[in-house]
This record gives sequence, structure tokens and C-alpha cells, in this order.
Amino acid sequence: MAKFYTPSEIRPLEKLIMDFSYANGYDPLNVFNDFLAFIIHGFSPGAPPMHSWRYKRQQNAAFMEMTSEWIRLMHRNLQNGMDWYDPFGDLYMSLTSMGTKQSQGQFFTPPHICDFMVMCTDTGEKKTGQRIGDPTCGSGRMLLAYHVRNLGNYLVGEDINRTCCLMTVCNMLIHGCVGEVIWHDCLNSKDFMDGWKVNPLLTLTGIPTIKKMSMEEYRMSRQLPQSPYPLHKPAAATRNRKTYGSFPQQATLNM
Repeated sequence: MAKFYTPSEIRPLEKLIMDFSYANGYDPLNVFNDFLAFIIHGFSPGAPPMHSWRYKRQQNAAFMEMTSEWIRLMHRNLQNGMDWYDPFGDLYMSLTSMGTKQSQGQFFTPPHICDFMVMCTDTGEKKTGQRIGDPTCGSGRMLLAYHVRNLGNYLVGEDINRTCCLMTVCNMLIHGCVGEVIWHDCLNSKDFMDGWKVNPLLTLTGIPTIKKMSMEEYRMSRQLPQSPYPLHKPAAATRNRKTYGSFPQQATLNM
């Protein structure tokens, strides 16, 4: 498997994750997932405590430092003229190319290609209030590239990989996107594993927030019948498989 080398500006954040993981005997990819969950919980007002959180109080300081480094990283790059920036995608590709048990060797579309693909779909007519979806969102790069050129739309990210969904939630949050992210197999409308509403109150309050999506909200979002569907839990071997598809009620960005 080819090794993905983390860009130099992301290495301080990568070092924080790696040092904490090795010092405490944790898998770095698991720590990365928990770091994303830590960010999401911190921006989820009213959310119950995370009972599955396994870290001690003094270890939480490491996650606070990771969060601070992420915010500093975003500030530096966006202040330097970048329209959007996704450090999580590069960090994830590096972690998954290290040969750990959870390695999947995923490689996401480079940012300049995302920008190019969005420009290719530009008709010159700026629309707002549209529902724009990416059914294989990865770290949300295509949605970010679309968002900065087409403000005022509702973005929908979907992926069968939970880590990808968590990255997309965090990326949409910090870029001021409004929309939702769904963890499911988009080819199976009953396959709902989890979901998040991103910045649902941003236009009213200006405050970035995240809210867990309920099964009822998922059915309404998919325009599914109101009869309750069982929460489908696919086998672990299939949860991280990439799938491709789209829903007819929304425009998709994949080409």
C-alpha cells in the first residue's frame, strides 16, 4: 500500500495525535475518530454525556490541545487566501496508509480537482435554497468546494464510512455550511446508522451548532413513508465499503 505523506502544515496536529496514542497505548486511527467525536460533542448544546468516552479527565487536555491546533491551522490557511481547507482528509489518508488493522488505503479527490469539478458545473446562474448532495462525501471536500462558490444552499453529505461522516460534519461546521450528514448505504433507503444536522440555527443565531438526526428526521429528509423502519446494522465488513448512488430529489456533485 502506498504511503501518504502528511503535508507539513498538518504535521503538528498529526504529532499531537500520534504522541498521545503511543504514550497511552491507543490506535492512532481510533484516537482520530474520538477527536472528531470530541469536536462534534463540544458543538452539540444539550447533548447528553458521551457514556462511551473512555479517557480520563487529565487525558481530555490532550483533546483540547488537538482542537486548539485544528482551529489555529484553519485560521492560518483561510487567512492566507484559501477559499476552503480540509486538513482532516489529508490526516486520515496518512493514518490509513500506515498499515494498521483498520487501514483501508482511501485516497480522496485532491482539492484543486474538487474546485475544477465544481467550476465545470457552473452555468453562471447563482441559485440559493437548493438541496445539493454528495452520496460518497469522503471528508466533504466536494461540498466545501461547492459551498464557497454557491452560498445559501442546503448541503447533504452521505457515506458508508463513519469516519468520513464525522470529518464531513466537522468540515461543514467550521466552514459555515448548513445541511446534514448521514451515515448509511445510500443505495439502501432503510440503511440508516446515524446522522447529524450541521448548523441548523446558524442563519438565526450566527452560532455554529450540531444536532443529532433522529430516525423520523431521516425519513422526512429522504421523503420516505412514515412507517417506522428498523435501524439496520450491516456487518462490519460492509460498513466501510464505498458505494455510489444518488437520490432523485437532490442534485449530486459526483461526476
